[in-house]
Amino acid sequence: MTDFSLITACGECCVGCTKKKDGICPGCIEAEGKVPEWAESGICRVYACCKEHEALFCGLCSEFPCENLKQMIPWNADIVNHLSELRDIYNAQINAFKNPDNSIDKDKLKLVLKNWDIDDPDVCEQYNEDSERLIFRIHTEKRDYILKGLPSSTSESTIKSNVQAHIFLGNEHGLAPMIYPVKDGTYYIQVESFWFYLIEYIDGRKMEETPEDEYRIAQVTRRLHRLSDYSIKSPMTQSKMRYYTWFRNLEFVKEFDAILNSLPDFEKLDQCFVHTDIGPHNTMMKKNGDVVFIDLDDSGYGSRYLDLGWPFIMQFVNLDDATDEMDYRFDLAESFLKGYFGDDPILREEYDLIFAGAIQMHISYMQSYGPYAVDSLWKILLFGIEQKEKLWDKIQSQGRFCD
Repeated sequence: MTDFSLITACGECCVGCTKKKDGICPGCIEAEGKVPEWAESGICRVYACCKEHEALFCGLCSEFPCENLKQMIPWNADIVNHLSELRDIYNAQINAFKNPDNSIDKDKLKLVLKNWDIDDPDVCEQYNEDSERLIFRIHTEKRDYILKGLPSSTSESTIKSNVQAHIFLGNEHGLAPMIYPVKDGTYYIQVESFWFYLIEYIDGRKMEETPEDEYRIAQVTRRLHRLSDYSIKSPMTQSKMRYYTWFRNLEFVKEFDAILNSLPDFEKLDQCFVHTDIGPHNTMMKKNGDVVFIDLDDSGYGSRYLDLGWPFIMQFVNLDDATDEMDYRFDLAESFLKGYFGDDPILREEYDLIFAGAIQMHISYMQSYGPYAVDSLWKILLFGIEQKEKLWDKIQSQGRFCD
């Protein structure tokens, strides 16, 4: 089985390379493309291109094979065939739990579940079927569970981070689904080409985009941010530097760079336990009324302002796809702020940092939906920035906040 967490953007594997063994090169993955051979340009073009296109390696890019490929990888004359073979191997491993008709082989999943101490599990509905991840509800007479399988291209360090976040936030503090140990006492296993772990099934409802639910979500976010004694860093990148390589050929690049220049260094600001994707889609209310976070994949120690900022543009700006008209959900934004701060005042400086976090979080998603969505996301960003002072005036007029 090929471990794709070790495959570089250009389809090579650094393991066993003499340059790495001799300390000449730290490794492309470890150095995030900033290897000595590319010191003049700052970063490997292939690595940067894959990051821009949200591809694990070139062969998985939606534009593969592109016209720039052979120019960027001149050392391998057979690069297209090489990357095509890697792509086929990757897809075969991802489909390891599928039948020939593309349905999930539930018998294989039941074999996976034998690693946990549960009786007669029944594999029920699958969630997020379009994702490479395997997410299933598992039913037993005693209780239900969620089985999560992440492709082996996910590094083991990331899996460990996910598991520790569930132990900390779920098992210890009750703010997320609990995670259940494997029979040997560990909390995750690798089977075929997937990492698996088993977590609590939350019997309740997804939160909704209403002022009442936004208030509740913000209250539990405040509790989240007050947690201490957690030191594992979130996989989320806090630095804005990588965004300076984006959109170099687009008309708005100068304005884009000016916005980046205005953002602070979030690594030097408040750090705490963060979720990184706070919203109704990632929170649930139990039948007893308790609100919990789900999807902890990027949770960990990180920037409070990036965590708080996420919904203020990503969620609270509404775009009508039919008319391209936008509006801002001031009611949701006000409820979120009231839920988070309660009767405490918010200083203007803190409000500015929250909106700076909103800007950077939105920018971080501008490559995620493909090149055809960039223009729309740019318009949403500008519109969201325009709402900053309007929202401040609204909340200040209510006497809840101060300069």
